[in-house]
Amino acid sequence: MSESRARVLVLGRDKEWARRAMDTFSDTHEFVRLPADAERHGGLPGPELLRAADELMARRPFAAVVATSESTMLAAGFLRSQYGLPGLDYAQSLLVTNKWRMRGRLGPVVPSPRAWLSGRFLADGPQDGADVTEVVVKPIASSASRDVRRMPAGQARAWLAGQDGLWLVEEAVAVEREFHCDGAFHDGRVSWLVISEYDRPALQTAGTWGTSFLRRDDPLRPRLTELAHRVIEELDAGDGVFHVEFLYDGARLSFGEVGLRPAGAGWGELLRVTTGADIWGAFVAAQLGMDGLGFAPLRPAAEISGMLWARPNPDGTLPLPAAQAGRLPGVVLIGEGNRARGADPTNSCDFEYRAYFEGLTAEGADRLRAAVMTPSGTASVTTGIGTAE
Repeated sequence: MSESRARVLVLGRDKEWARRAMDTFSDTHEFVRLPADAERHGGLPGPELLRAADELMARRPFAAVVATSESTMLAAGFLRSQYGLPGLDYAQSLLVTNKWRMRGRLGPVVPSPRAWLSGRFLADGPQDGADVTEVVVKPIASSASRDVRRMPAGQARAWLAGQDGLWLVEEAVAVEREFHCDGAFHDGRVSWLVISEYDRPALQTAGTWGTSFLRRDDPLRPRLTELAHRVIEELDAGDGVFHVEFLYDGARLSFGEVGLRPAGAGWGELLRVTTGADIWGAFVAAQLGMDGLGFAPLRPAAEISGMLWARPNPDGTLPLPAAQAGRLPGVVLIGEGNRARGADPTNSCDFEYRAYFEGLTAEGADRLRAAVMTPSGTASVTTGIGTAE
């Protein structure tokens, strides 16, 4: 039976949601992997990966490449360019995985913080007393907030002088609100879009934090929609999915980052539970060269809906156990975490569990978060949360 199915090379970790999405295409596609040693450094198109891919293409040709995570998108794009396969090519993949190239392409198109490569920042970046007093230092390629640091410009200069490797340095934004836009695009234009807002900036995430879908009457919605469309159209990437982040300083919205893949940390499940959208299905479909429009939202999310990432409290106490959180009014699903109970988070996307909620009032959402943050073993605080009519 497998001989009648199109073969697809898969690069990256065996993520649950990627696997579920690929399963929906299993009648028509056979998903195969390279030997483990060839993919050991699969994030970059190195000689071992290329040699193994050539051998597979010579013996059992594959018709598409699926990358399951950002770390393998660049290698997947290179192979698509190499063999003329559908999906993002190497140049398009580079724009959304290399943060310096991303800044260079999108900085002239959407309002963006000033940015420097670390060597250039050390050589002739802003000097002490200049208008740039704080910066954000981040790896050239990474996801979530891993290894991202915000610090005074002088401290950043001293820190970078002792580091190996290349870093991106950005002018820090005085963030008051931070937004997350998820969606899909077709023929290089946004086909659907859902906007969320973090309950506090991502670099200020001690303790439990969360996100909720932006109210339909929020005055920033039109501008966020316009900027998200502008980002996707500038990338001119055909078909796919995206997540874009924007920062607001009280006066201006600035572009943060864009990824042409589903966001991690439960975003795909949030969209599925609250809107019926299957962003992972659309992601895999685009990489197979298939139409992903059938994975769009089926309904608008009820206000107010979102999710909380449960983490140890700033004082070291633990959040409400997951089983108890699942019984709180408004909670529709508890998602598994990626850290053991009591383990210290290493970045903003580390959590003990996720609590998805739907149809709350603004006050109810605040009470739900307070309930989840209640230290283990204290009295129940579930009363008064309620749901919106």
